[in-house]
Amino acid sequence: MSPNVTLKPREFVMALSSTALGGFVGTLLRDLLTSVDHLPSPTSGSVTWPQEIPWMLLVINFVGVFLATRLLRGPLRAHDPNDLMRLLIITGFFGGLTSYSGLYVDLAAIWHVCIGGAIAVALGAILSGVFAGWLGLIRHRR
Repeated sequence: MSPNVTLKPREFVMALSSTALGGFVGTLLRDLLTSVDHLPSPTSGSVTWPQEIPWMLLVINFVGVFLATRLLRGPLRAHDPNDLMRLLIITGFFGGLTSYSGLYVDLAAIWHVCIGGAIAVALGAILSGVFAGWLGLIRHRR
């Protein structure tokens, strides 16, 4: 497929299918991984904001950004943005695996317990994503 052109109907269906398949697998994997992160709440009734941090989702986002950056700077660098493999892996799989929107939904629970904690987790998530991308870039140069 050529970059920056309108896709033919068959190419569009293939691109859409590749992205959807990758997204399905990535989202399923994220859901399975985050389901093990939900520990029972304390029975004392008082919840502290660190107990509400979605640690597994933070790790998934960090690893996902790092690996996607590595792939885009390495094996998938010369691939056209409409390439089916790139759509399957980067747009679909890593798009489904990582979830910054899900993270910010989880921040609402922290916000109700501690506004400062929610702000700290949000800033930490953003900075860790930038750091993961940076690591993916510098690791590839070696």
